Amino acid sequence: MSILKSVVVVTSAALIASGALTASSAPAPTAGRTAQHHAASPEQLNPGPLAAITKSMAAAQLSPAKTTEALEKQLATVRAALQDAEAATLEATENAVAAEEAATQDRTTAASLAGTSLAALGRSQAQVQQLESARLAHTAQGLFDQAELRLNAKHEDLVEASAALRKTSVARESARLARQSESREEAELIAALEDSESNVAEPVNDPALDPETLESTQVAIGALGTASVATAAIQVPTKKLTRTARIKKSVKWAKKIAKNNKYKYRYGATGPRYFDCSGYVGKAFAKGGKKLKRTSSAQYKAAPKKVKLSKLKKGDLVFWSSNRGRSFYHVAMYVGNGKIAHARNPKAGISVTRLNYAGMRNIYKYAGRY
Repeated sequence: MSILKSVVVVTSAALIASGALTASSAPAPTAGRTAQHHAASPEQLNPGPLAAITKSMAAAQLSPAKTTEALEKQLATVRAALQDAEAATLEATENAVAAEEAATQDRTTAASLAGTSLAALGRSQAQVQQLESARLAHTAQGLFDQAELRLNAKHEDLVEASAALRKTSVARESARLARQSESREEAELIAALEDSESNVAEPVNDPALDPETLESTQVAIGALGTASVATAAIQVPTKKLTRTARIKKSVKWAKKIAKNNKYKYRYGATGPRYFDCSGYVGKAFAKGGKKLKRTSSAQYKAAPKKVKLSKLKKGDLVFWSSNRGRSFYHVAMYVGNGKIAHARNPKAGISVTRLNYAGMRNIYKYAGRY
């Protein structure tokens, strides 16, 4: 069954059975950067995410409106500001991971040029980019913490004001707004999937690389080796697996980790206890015997098959981009029934959420299948 039919069935059943839907508490994304083969000069580093997070905090200064309609618009503004703040933070952290990858490559290059004038140049460029990107990422994390606190507090103020205008309790008004938001987002998801089914062009794939047609010969190969950012080596099982068994094992591991509060989000981490978004899906695939690239942008590019969102299957990787797919700042694993498993941020942690956990904004029109 396609994801489009599955989501419609699951959503309809939930609405009929419960008469209500729970709200998504999650924010959505803005853009990442692709790892470069060579370190960028300092002026190429992008401080934009910090400005975006700071800008989002302006919504925390809103004075509650005097009408219910205006209040609902303000609530939507605050939710969007939270989404923008999380997106910008993801962009900054993904930039740092990409910079670490580029620095690792340049250190290898510099080693091969030992004794030449080019060696010192390569090392200095790589170090500047890596250190500055890491600084920006840490600053972004701190700003996001502030933004989240302020915007959540403002959201509570607006809900209280709305409850007063409607002469109801805060609890009941919160539940009403949650159902309203959930219903709107589900309608948005279904519309987006219908659009994907009808209007998104079929991706161009090389049939010779189709992982599904290679099912009978798919095997687990080698070991992933040492993680690039302060993590222990991740070992890939050497036992041969069919693709179906591999995907099943990867999805099972991803869901298990998402349910265990022992595992946390940390930017630049690939395990064993802390993960960022691409580190998390990379480890999930490693558990099934498949080695992935390190960053979300590289993971999309390397996927042997691209599929439309309406054709999602378990194990597919879903990506977020704000620049039409030139680079990606977030990645999640589709685990079925309209749900994804992903590492989001330090507070949200690692969890299974709806596919449109932050609305449909910036979800890329194609997923990657391995």
